[in-house]
Amino acid sequence: MSKMEIDKIRDCPVFATIKVIGGKWKPRILWHLRDGAATFGELRRVVGVSEKVLHENLLALTRDGIVSRRPVKEGEMVYVEYRYTELGLSLVPVLNAMGDWGVGYAQQSGLELKPGRRVS
Repeated sequence: MSKMEIDKIRDCPVFATIKVIGGKWKPRILWHLRDGAATFGELRRVVGVSEKVLHENLLALTRDGIVSRRPVKEGEMVYVEYRYTELGLSLVPVLNAMGDWGVGYAQQSGLELKPGRRVS
């Protein structure tokens, strides 16, 4: 689809993207999954969100085909791992560009970005 064709779309295509990845928590979840798979507990600690809200957001991202949910069994322990789907991986360059823009904006406007905790 050419830029001219995109410009003529009645509904803004950026809105379609924001509908899937927008909100307070989805961008944070997706940002942390760029480093690879993470468990529910790891995401909860890193993102700093309640279990209920994290569950709701992961459910929506899974339903939209952005994130996959996979049970993992290690010995007697069973846990769930979340990771990008192939479709979700196509968002990583978008998130990286948004992150770069956010860093530049923060520097220009004097906002302080808090360092994050890494998933280990």
